[in-house]
Amino acid sequence: MKKIFDSGIELFDKYILGHPIITILVFLAFIAFFSYHAQDFRIDASSETLLNENNKELEYYRTISKRYESKDFIIITYKPYNKDLFSSAILSELHKLRKELKKLNIVESVTTILDVPLIETAYKMKIKDLTNNIPTLETPGINIELAKEEFKNSPLYKNLIVSPQLDATALQLTLKPNTKYDQLIEKRTELSKKINSGQYNEADKSEYKKLNKEIRAELDRINDLRHKNIEQIRKIVRKYKNDAKLILGGVPLIADDLIIFIKNDLKVFGVGVFIFMLITLVLSFRKIRWVILPMLCCAFSVTVMMGILGLFDWQVTVISSNFISLQLILTMSIAIHLIVRYEEFHREDPKILNRTLIKNTIQDKFTPCLYTTLTTIAGFSSLLLCPLKPVRTFGWMMSVGLLVSLILTFIFFPAQVMLLKKATPLKKRESNFSFLKNVTKFIDGREKVIIIASII
Repeated sequence: MKKIFDSGIELFDKYILGHPIITILVFLAFIAFFSYHAQDFRIDASSETLLNENNKELEYYRTISKRYESKDFIIITYKPYNKDLFSSAILSELHKLRKELKKLNIVESVTTILDVPLIETAYKMKIKDLTNNIPTLETPGINIELAKEEFKNSPLYKNLIVSPQLDATALQLTLKPNTKYDQLIEKRTELSKKINSGQYNEADKSEYKKLNKEIRAELDRINDLRHKNIEQIRKIVRKYKNDAKLILGGVPLIADDLIIFIKNDLKVFGVGVFIFMLITLVLSFRKIRWVILPMLCCAFSVTVMMGILGLFDWQVTVISSNFISLQLILTMSIAIHLIVRYEEFHREDPKILNRTLIKNTIQDKFTPCLYTTLTTIAGFSSLLLCPLKPVRTFGWMMSVGLLVSLILTFIFFPAQVMLLKKATPLKKRESNFSFLKNVTKFIDGREKVIIIASII
């Protein structure tokens, strides 16, 4: 084993340290390739990423939805400020709100207290007044007091379309179904059953892959369209905020908000960790090279990982939304190990050649960093045993991400240092090294804590 390791170090010295410029150029080409595929990086909160494809409950839900034509909808609660819900002014506002919402492309129909039939009120009206249709609140001459009694006591409307106190109501926006997406899902489900039964050929497998791509493209289009329409709904609702308290709800809204939350997590936590590490490096090393190089290692690792996710069509969910911050921390841990050991060797022998210094650093730190990475991967790999699809995907993402961080750091960092002049060793900041050693040891020895915290 030692001979293999020594041979590897000699090859590393010959090709990486011996040709740093070529190594950097190849490395940048590698980064450019994955940067291109990073544009396919996706964030999703649909059943496609949160549930297994052959989930029985999901299949049952789709069967029932198809049988009874269940459609997605958004609910808007409307509670006027210090005004009677059934006053002419409020009913007029509801009429205007309904009219605006009906104009949206995504909306198929809008159901409000203005639209529902007043059945019990009709019994108390004269027969000649019922010749055309069952009355509603918009029927001329309707008895508002009788309508109030029906809304208050009817099991069809109480706690559904109006509150028991008759001071708030709800509007139901039924959304237009996406027939193309439903047809693609149905085709894939039938083909999946055929493949699982073992009765398939190469044409079926090719068709299955094609359907997955079409479903992904259609789902992206649906998500974009839904987000734009929900923003339009919010914009319309904001016009009526001065007269009433309005709250939006519904599954489509939750799915859209989840995607927004995931994007915010990626931005806020990623940027927060990045800034924290930047400050830590500046205060600890006070050398530009030891600030820029580790940050580049972190940035390149995350970029490559995003490219891999885009290349293999792995969507980020609410479970895996913090993978960027985790990868930044773990990549920085490896980089700090190399910097501290490099400075220690340099301080022990200031006259040592830069190439020899880097080689000794890599030779000394590769094995412990490899074992640390492998034990952390083992921890994240335990998530692959979970029956939940997003948790398994998170396990794969972090396992691959750790390997990416290890390989990129041990190639880019030494190659780049080879192109820099050897600086004066740090002699008076040994306490900083001790602090960083404790930090890296803490990170290395707490893989399980990181995993548990990331899942929570």
